[in-house]
Amino acid sequence: MTDDRPVRGRGRSSTTGPKEARETPRGQRVTDRTRPPQWRQDPLRIEQTECISCDACVEACPSQFGAVFNLGRGGMAILPELCSGCGKCLPPVCPVDCIYPDEDWQPAPEQWWQEPFGPQDPYVLDDGTRRPPVQPTRIRRW
Repeated sequence: MTDDRPVRGRGRSSTTGPKEARETPRGQRVTDRTRPPQWRQDPLRIEQTECISCDACVEACPSQFGAVFNLGRGGMAILPELCSGCGKCLPPVCPVDCIYPDEDWQPAPEQWWQEPFGPQDPYVLDDGTRRPPVQPTRIRRW
């Protein structure tokens, strides 16, 4: 006799499991490349000459926004269209205080748009679902 009862955590269909990351509001913002008008705070920017590329801001950015990317030798970047200005990446998370409000923000450069949903997107899991919200693992002091 076989037991056909569903087992929790296994065999979830896509309709009951986590949404595909591209189907989320972040996915829509990436597609549209627009910043919602209801976001009243200015987006943030990283001052590259002060940044030490520690990735603390990437870890701290809520996955529903997913705005901060490590561009390798290009430094760190915040896509203003994805940044709500929530400040979760600001000190004490940022050990060198290199993140500032960007009152005169401009659309993100075209090459930055290769990061969202790219192979190195830190906000999307390997199965294509959105990374669950996490607290930064540790605040680094340099």
